Amino acid sequence: MNDPLCAEPNRCQLRFSMSISPAKQWVTLMYSQKSRLLAIDTPLGEDAFLLTRIEGEEAMSSLFSFEIELYSERASVKAADIVGQNVTLKIMQTDEEGLKTDAYTFINAHVRRFREEGQQLQNLRSYRADVVPWLWFLTQTSDSKIFQNKDIRQIASEVFADNGFNDFEFRLFGQHPVREYCVQYQESDFTFLSRLFEEEGIYYFFKHEANKHTMILSDHDIGTNVCEEGKVSYRSSGLSEDAIFAWSHQHEFRTGRLVHRDYDFTKPADRLQTFDKAMMDVPGVERFEQFTYPGRYQSKLLGEPLIRLRTEHNEALHDQVFGKSHCRSFRSGHKFELVRHDDAAQELDTYLLVSVQHRAEDYSYTSCDEESRGYENEFVCMPASRVYRPPLKTGWPKMLGPQHAKVVGPEGEEIYTDEYGRVKIQFPWDRYGQNNENSSCWVRVSHQWAGRNWGSIYIPRIGQEVIVDFYDGNPDRPIITGRVYNAEQMPPNSLPANKPRSTIRSKTHKGKGFNEFSFEDEAGNEFIYIHAQKNMEVQVQNSHHKRVEYDDTATIGNNSYLAVAQDRIEKVDQNQHTTIIGNLTEKIDGNQGVTLGGSQHIKVGGDMTYKVSGEIVLDASKITLVSGGASIVITSGGINIAPSINVGSASPGTAAIPSIPEILEVAAGAGSPFVSHCPKTT
Repeated sequence: MNDPLCAEPNRCQLRFSMSISPAKQWVTLMYSQKSRLLAIDTPLGEDAFLLTRIEGEEAMSSLFSFEIELYSERASVKAADIVGQNVTLKIMQTDEEGLKTDAYTFINAHVRRFREEGQQLQNLRSYRADVVPWLWFLTQTSDSKIFQNKDIRQIASEVFADNGFNDFEFRLFGQHPVREYCVQYQESDFTFLSRLFEEEGIYYFFKHEANKHTMILSDHDIGTNVCEEGKVSYRSSGLSEDAIFAWSHQHEFRTGRLVHRDYDFTKPADRLQTFDKAMMDVPGVERFEQFTYPGRYQSKLLGEPLIRLRTEHNEALHDQVFGKSHCRSFRSGHKFELVRHDDAAQELDTYLLVSVQHRAEDYSYTSCDEESRGYENEFVCMPASRVYRPPLKTGWPKMLGPQHAKVVGPEGEEIYTDEYGRVKIQFPWDRYGQNNENSSCWVRVSHQWAGRNWGSIYIPRIGQEVIVDFYDGNPDRPIITGRVYNAEQMPPNSLPANKPRSTIRSKTHKGKGFNEFSFEDEAGNEFIYIHAQKNMEVQVQNSHHKRVEYDDTATIGNNSYLAVAQDRIEKVDQNQHTTIIGNLTEKIDGNQGVTLGGSQHIKVGGDMTYKVSGEIVLDASKITLVSGGASIVITSGGINIAPSINVGSASPGTAAIPSIPEILEVAAGAGSPFVSHCPKTT
């Protein structure tokens, strides 16, 4: 390598300007980075630091990190003046004739770590620093947050903006679905976004400029950039600047067939299974299958693009190149063409740089040795004809167990649900939710029984505390598995005083009433209590059997109606007492039969009227009719009438007695003797 700084006589001496303080007679050395291989710009001013070494790695869909060595004439540098600040590392570009003094390749970054190494030479002090992209600051966060009805572009933009960054650019060409419910749980913003990018096949890299670096996010090969050296020569000798001197093409056996499956409760009969085969020039790869459940999709329309992304990742890893070069503009996410390779087949494709390890040093401040300055890198690239997909290396948060949440809904509502009985909830860790219908997605509720139009259902109500579990530990898929009491939502019975009592008590919707079914299990006081706030309906499709071993009491505050389709039989082993304060009306369309084992006594306070369309037959050993002072006694021995017989027209209050001949005719017709006791007249 030819360094023009050492090409002139005496250029090996340290370049400085001397000033002598009249008071203290000390010398100030003024070093310059001008025309050197490495340089750095910092907020502390020009040449405040002298860059002597760069070593680090950058890779697609990863945070770059470089360790740098610095010299400074300053006696001390406050960490607060440099840590977190934006700096620009500059590597002088070269051509085949040597160094260019007017063109640089930039690495713009932020200082993550800074430390002093001590005295190096005369008044130069040595420092080390680690520099990272602005995206690294997102690793220093941690949050739990819910995103609803947003796609990846909206989610990422919101997270970046919340952290105060806007140096990013989307180059998305594929379809990225709106996520109904997406949870960041106890993870850094960087981890959260990384797993979403990986899931949707979005890669990123950084474009560096003098004072900034921009994050480029893309899902297609046309989203990448082209290296400044668009065409790069292969020179195995390693003596040429900006050339590749090591090239090793690798092919790896990867799974050739992927199968994913998932479940959608709105279409439980559908088998949400997708599969895809990789395009590799290796026979038999399709025989080796990877099956994944759950596939993290709710329909085949969403599942098919996801499995294609995983297949493309395997295809990319199948075909890679490992190399070394002096190309100072090599950056991950950039493409180049290979020329002048011994194997012409290697030149048939454009290559995409997946990762680059940089090493550069410039100790010309303390030495003019040719070996003290130089640059090289090691890189991994792949044919640009294949689409790069980031590996699924970022783990999803695993919900380690159930959590508690509160049921929420619109203001003024007590019950808020959909056709599936799902409800909305808010977790206590959700700092951004407003305890309303927008706090979560619709969450399914577990019930004791659930079948096709049968089972039990108790819809959680707004304000209740519920227990929430998660399908496969996925925070995006919650399910309510239970409900619990708390200090604001106490049990219906006072405890522990009523600990033997088991109760099912509901609450009137937008009212103060309740329905209740209670079981008291205290020994000697066992009972079952049923309370209906308004109406109660019991429907029995066949028989209803009821047996009460002791008393049965019914109190009805209004009317009672009983309709029996066929027969009704009542049996009372002892007495039956019926008291009717008002009237008793009975209607019998057929016959009535009454059998009394003893006597019957009827007392009527008013009139008693019988109207019979047919005959009245009284069959008794003795019949007595009494009205006032008169009476008729009919026995098997005859009829006694007292006190007299009034034949003819009846007077008011007396019975009309037939004439004697008519009585005799009747008696004769009956074929029985007739005896009449006629009292004497006075």
